[in-house]
Amino acid sequence: MKIINSDFITSASKFNQLPKMNLPEIAFMGRSNVGKSSLINTLLQRKNLAQISKKPGKTRTINLFNVEYINTDDKRNNLVFADLPGYGYAKVSDKMQLNWKRLIENYLQKRKYFCGVVIIIDIRHQSDEKDIQAVKWVRSYQKPFLIVATKSDKLSRSKVNNQISLLKKEFNCLDEEQIIGFSAKNFSGKDIIINWLEKTIKNFDL
Repeated sequence: MKIINSDFITSASKFNQLPKMNLPEIAFMGRSNVGKSSLINTLLQRKNLAQISKKPGKTRTINLFNVEYINTDDKRNNLVFADLPGYGYAKVSDKMQLNWKRLIENYLQKRKYFCGVVIIIDIRHQSDEKDIQAVKWVRSYQKPFLIVATKSDKLSRSKVNNQISLLKKEFNCLDEEQIIGFSAKNFSGKDIIINWLEKTIKNFDL
C-alpha cells in the first residue's frame, strides 16, 4: 500500500453527525498526548492534517480523513481514518469524559464499515488501567487491532525490545496480536503499520 493523497472530511461531537460512507474505516485511539496526531500525520505524509497540540485532551471529536492509496495490485482505492478522542485526560469534567466514552462506544458498536483499530501507547511508560481497559474494550468487538508504542526514538533498540516484551505481558497479548515500536522522527515501524492497514482492509467484507 502506498498512500498518495489525504483530506480532512469532517469532525463530529455526536455519533449521528458522522456522514455515511461506503469505505473501510480504520480507527485510531489512545490516551491524550501519546502522539496520536503525529502518527496519523506520518502515515499520511502530511505535516499538520491531524492537528498536534501541546495541550492534552484537545481532540474532543471524531475526526474523519479520506485517504487515497495504491494497493499492491497497483489499483487506486480509498479508505477512511477515524481519529477518536483521546481518553484518560484528567483535566476535563466527568461529564465530558462520559460524553467521550459514549461517542467512542457508539463508533465501535455502530459504525458500519469500521474494520480495525490502531491503539496508541507511549513506549516509555508501563501501561495503566485505562490502556488495558481500552484493549479489552476493543477485543470485545472482535475487530483486528494493532498496538503502536510511540516515541521509540527516545529509547535504545534493546530497551525498545525489552519494553515491547513487557507490554505484551501487561496486555496479555495473544500470538496474533502485535505491539510495535514507532517513531514519528525516524519513521521506524511505519512500514509495518502500512502493511497491517492493507491486510486489515483486504480481510474486511464491505
